[in-house]
Parts: sequence; C-alpha cells; structure tokens
Amino acid sequence: MPPATLMETLYGDLERLVGKMQEVVRTSTPESVSGDQARLFVERFAEAERAAASGVALFTPVVVGTGSYAKGGHASAQDWLGSLSGSSAGTAKGRLAAAERAAADPTLTEALHEGGLSAAELAVVTNAATEAPESTEDLLKLVDQGASHQELSDTAARMKAAARSRETEHLRRARVHTNRHLRVRQVETGGVRAEIFCDEVEWARIAPRIEARAKELWKAVGGGSEPLEAYRLDALIELLGDSQVSQSLGRPDRPARPTSPSKGTRCQTIVVIDAAALRRGTTEGDEICEIEGIGPVSVEAATELLSEGSVRYVIREGFDIKTVTKLTRDVAAAVEAALIVRDRICAVPGCGKRLGLETDHRGVDFGDDGPTELDNLVRLCPEHHHLKTHGGWRLEGKPGDWKWVAPAHPKSAHFIARARKLAAAKGRAQTARTARGPAAAANGVAQANDGPEAHGNPKANGTIRRNRGSP
Repeated sequence: MPPATLMETLYGDLERLVGKMQEVVRTSTPESVSGDQARLFVERFAEAERAAASGVALFTPVVVGTGSYAKGGHASAQDWLGSLSGSSAGTAKGRLAAAERAAADPTLTEALHEGGLSAAELAVVTNAATEAPESTEDLLKLVDQGASHQELSDTAARMKAAARSRETEHLRRARVHTNRHLRVRQVETGGVRAEIFCDEVEWARIAPRIEARAKELWKAVGGGSEPLEAYRLDALIELLGDSQVSQSLGRPDRPARPTSPSKGTRCQTIVVIDAAALRRGTTEGDEICEIEGIGPVSVEAATELLSEGSVRYVIREGFDIKTVTKLTRDVAAAVEAALIVRDRICAVPGCGKRLGLETDHRGVDFGDDGPTELDNLVRLCPEHHHLKTHGGWRLEGKPGDWKWVAPAHPKSAHFIARARKLAAAKGRAQTARTARGPAAAANGVAQANDGPEAHGNPKANGTIRRNRGSP
C-alpha cells in the first residue's frame, strides 16, 4: 500500500476512534457504576491520553515546518496548538519545543511511536537531554518501568547536575539569584497563594527548622486528619512572626499546640554525598550529592553549608551499618544515616515523594518486639504509611526491588480516613492524659492495654501503637 494511502487509512481509523470515545463520554452515566468500574474507565482514558500526547508530539513538527497552522488563521504555532488543546500559549510553546527536540532524536521518536509518553514526561526527558544527551535512554527506561513523574524529574535533575561544568553551574546559580522572588496573590475563592523562588542552598538554611517544627505541631495533635503540609505553613508563619501570630493560627475546634519548639526538636540540614564525589568536587555516573528534602545540587553548592552548625553530612562509602541496633523506638544515629542514604524517596514503587518521609517498622512492628535495625526499617511518605498502617498493604522484597502488595480485600480511601481519624482521636486523648500528669497517663496506658491487641504482649501499650503513624 502506498504511504499516502496508508496514512489516509490510518487517519480514517483515528477519526472513528475519536468519534467512538466522544460517544462513550457523551452517553456514559458515571454515577451508575461502582468505584472499581469507574477506576477502570479512568485507566483506559489515561492510556488514550498518553497515546494522544505521543501522536501530537510526532505530528506537530511537520505542521510547524510547513507553516500549515497559518491556514487556520492562527498567528503562531503555539496559538494554534494552545487553541486545540485548551492550554495557554506558554504551555503550548513548551510542548512544541519538546516535540521538535524529540523529532531530532531517533530514540525519542521511537518511544513516541510506542504511544506511552505523556506530554509532561516528554518535556522532562527532552529538557534533560539539552544538558545531558546521554540521559535519554536511562530516563526512557524509568518511564517503561512505571516510575512516577517525581522519580523521573529527580533522576533528570541529578543527571543534569552531574553533566554541568563549574562554569555552567555558576551561571545557573547566578541566574536563579537574579530571578529570586516571593510572589503573593489573593485567590478569588478566598485565601492567599504565595510562590517562593530561590537558590537551593539558601532554602536549605531554613527548611530544616520549618520541617522540624511542623512535625512537632503535627505530633502534638496526635497526627490529626490535616496533612503535614498544613503544619509546614503554620511553622513558617510562626517562625517568621511572634507568639501572638502563632496563637492566631489555632482555631477553637483545634486542640492546643505547643507555643514554642521543644528543646528536643532537631533542626538539621542533611546533605547526602558520595565520598568520591566530595573528594573530586563533582559527581559522576550514579554518584549523588543531594540536600535531603530538596534535591540534587552541585558539590560546590553543598560544601557552602559546611560552616552551618545545623548541617549534617551523610557520606556514602561502603560502611556496613546493618549490625547497629537500638531497643527503643528512636532510631540510632548510625542507622538513621544509613536509612537516609538507602531510602532517598518513598520505598513504594512509583511514588517518588521525598519530602516528609516517615520511618516505619516494615517487617515486625515495634509493638511486637520488632528490632530498630536497618533491615526492619523503611521510609514511606505519609500517604503510603497510612495505607500500610490502616489499609493492610504490605511492603515486601528488598531495597531496589520493593513490591507493594495489596491485602485480600483492599480498603477504600474513606475507610482509611476514618481509621486515621480514630487513631488521631486516641492519640489526642493520650496527649491530654499525659498533660494532666503521670498518674492519668499511667491509667490511660493501663486502659489501652485491656484491648484485644494487647493480650499476651506487655509492650503493645497505647502509647506505642498510637505513635505508629508519626513522621
């Protein structure tokens, strides 16, 4: 079949498929299906969306190259694509740039023909290729493996950082400093939205104080139903303001919170770096130089924090930490360092979150005499921690090859939210008893031990079990 005839046939097939999909959307009644059936519909629509994004990327360079967009009365290619996709001209311009870069790379063109690249993934991969051309194949492998957008972005950032020369890094940081800003605007529906843009090192000087205080406030209310990110804002406003501002953050229906950081609150910037990279002054290959909770930075930038008293450097160099244990819920410093190095992101495959990770006794729970040692610990994001604690999900396998295993009867998000609220209420009750005095706290623990979970296990007291969800 001649190429022109083949393309006409394919276009006819595409036109019919689009019409069929539009018919499904037009005639469907989502309210009549179960949650599981609705989930399957969304999964199929998402697959179609990826295929469509790949098709757009394949064909737009031809439209741009021939100037065909002007035949529809559009002043520019980005105006044309923006009007078709319902996006801004800026977003369309980014998609066009990514498509043109992909057209010049046979590996990316082949990936687009597979129909599995979303517009966002293509943007990350092509952007990384501008600074680290050798990164394309590795990033496409991550996409094939089902990596999250966060994992893909983090890996791309690390590869770009490793590829930069000292001169390029200086120029990048100078550009960031020149464009630093704090923008604030009122939102029509109420409230104020702020955006901060600054150098990674500058943010690393204050981020640990915010994170430590946020976790302290979160724990003070027993790990309530509000997300940790809400308490990060409370902590930021508190640290910038005075005690009166801090008190105004509370609501009548919210439990009392500590008015100042406790002496035990740890405010540390953690820098994870390979010893070889530190000695050489740059990263190579799979070596890392990252500020915990922020992301990859140059070795030169990381060493700027050496004079900061609150900075802790964790250096990777073949140190076997597995034999270091501690028979308390607190993780020994050496084990904690090894855990941070090993679990850079949430251990659940495809998650990729790196901020606010929580330590979990993954195999044997502490309440069941589970050891606080590296092999029994893992770092999870709060959401996956809740799924494991309240939803019955399990993490099996080993570092680098984790498997997220569903229970026989998975729970809905509503069930897990109710379980979280119940655990939070019990945590607040325990906090209140503790505040009233040792006798009341001891009485509360004795009552908690009367439950069926505590029989035959004197360590399964209420305090331990209610702390399971803490960051």
